[in-house]
Amino acid sequence: MVAQEKKFLQTVDESGCPTPVDSTGQPYTCKERSSVLTYREQEVLEKIREVKKEAGEVKGKLEKLRASTERDLETESSLEERLEALRRLREKLEQEREEAAQERMRLLGHV
Repeated sequence: MVAQEKKFLQTVDESGCPTPVDSTGQPYTCKERSSVLTYREQEVLEKIREVKKEAGEVKGKLEKLRASTERDLETESSLEERLEALRRLREKLEQEREEAAQERMRLLGHV
């Protein structure tokens, strides 16, 4: 009986209305709505920023390597492969960001 009460308390807000949750199980109440983005969207955007930062670093290393008189083709190839992997990851994260935005719209009742 205690577990059921706890579950009930987690799904009802102060006014007695059901609390919507996103696909990660995080609440999406009035408090969260004031931040515009859901927790899921914030997490995805943070990952996108990390990928963007790393891609910038890899591009910088590639430019430096290509500008040097002694070219290391093995390192250059490795950096190009990493950059391509980051591009694929960014595409996947962008798709996830769009899905999270659609989920937010559903939680808000717009869709």
